[in-house]
Order: sequence, then C-alpha cells, then structure tokens
Amino acid sequence: MTALKVTISCFALAVCLGGCQSSTSESSASQSDASVSDASQAATSQQGVSQQATSQNTQLQSLMEVETLIWDDLMPAGEDDVLTQLYTEFYENQAEQFKEQMSLSQAAQANDNLMSLIGEGDAADTMEQIGTYNVVADLNGANIRMPGYVVPLDFNASSEYSEFLLVPYFGACLHTPPPPPNQIVYIKSSPATKIDDIYEPVWVEGIMRTGEFGSELGNSAYELTLAKLEPYEY
Repeated sequence: MTALKVTISCFALAVCLGGCQSSTSESSASQSDASVSDASQAATSQQGVSQQATSQNTQLQSLMEVETLIWDDLMPAGEDDVLTQLYTEFYENQAEQFKEQMSLSQAAQANDNLMSLIGEGDAADTMEQIGTYNVVADLNGANIRMPGYVVPLDFNASSEYSEFLLVPYFGACLHTPPPPPNQIVYIKSSPATKIDDIYEPVWVEGIMRTGEFGSELGNSAYELTLAKLEPYEY
C-alpha cells in the first residue's frame, strides 16, 4: 500500500513537472514569436525611413540640378529699357560738360556730333560703369553653369586665381568700360583655380547668389562660389 502511494506521488510529480516544462516552452515560443515580430516591424520601419531619406535626397538633387544660363538670363524683365535710358542720360550729360569746356573753333567743327571731338586719352575720354543692381531673384542660391571671359583680380605668375570676374565679352573691364553690374559675375574659388589662358572663354559652374559685390575693375550684382571650371568648346 505504501509502495502504491509512493508510485502515485511520483507520477503526480512527473505530470506536474511536465506541465511546467510545457508552459515554459510555450512561453519561450511566444516570446520568440514576439521578438521576430518586433524585429520585422523594426526592419520595416527602418526601410521606410531609408526610402524617405532616399526620396528627400532625390528631391534635393533635383532642386540642385545645374541650370545652364546665357548672359541675358541675368537681366530682369524691362532692364534693357532701363539701360537705354541710363546710357542716353550719360552721353547727354557728357556732351553738355564737354561743350562748356571746348573752344569756339571746336564748337564750329562739332556741329551736332560733339563726342567725335573727344580723342582717345583726353581728360574727357572717361566712361563710368553704367547700370543697376537689379537681378533675377530666382537665381539667388541656384546651381548654375554659364560661359564667359575671365578678368583676374589677383594676377600672379602661377596663373592661379582665387577671385576673378566673369564677363560676357573679351576685354571688358580692362580695355573697355565695365558692363552693367548685372552683367558681371564675381567668382570666388577655394582653393585657387589655375587658368592657363585668360584670353579664351570658359565655362564656370557653382552656386550663385545675388547682392552688391565690389572690385577695382567693376562692381557686380552676382557672386558665384566656383565648383568647376572648364574650357569653352566652340
């Protein structure tokens, strides 16, 4: 009888232990499933963030795509009429001042063309920079590419320039009066850029901003931080 009780007790204990092990296994399996689910959700979330970041980068790259410009693109609407008026007023004032200074014999020769009497190198043979700082607002912060001629501001034997002007035609600011401020781009390059031949046109590329930028050779309404410079291919 005692042996039977011991046998029953052992059987009950085994059943109990078996149940506990089963419960523990089920709990572990449940926790494992939850971990897998959490990991899956985390991966999905991370993938979503990655896709969002990629999308934002794509949008940023799209916004910063290089825009190729010509010089007319730097002139706001109506600027041609403004320049025409400014040049007309300048020549009229210059002619009036010269008329007051010339002799009677010069006046007799001049007829209606006073400016023809001003010789190269004369005191009256001067030309100030005419124009405005009116700009195309959308170009502020734009990534642009445009052609032009280089006018160095820091000539040196190594032909490496950290600052120079970009102008629409050869000789501007050196052999002829400066173009209007909104037809000059002030270029900054860090490190300095080597330009072997300043007599040949180039392409410049970089971020442009608008403002008032002065130099001894001419003032500019645009400044560009140089990212790339390459020869202009005809």
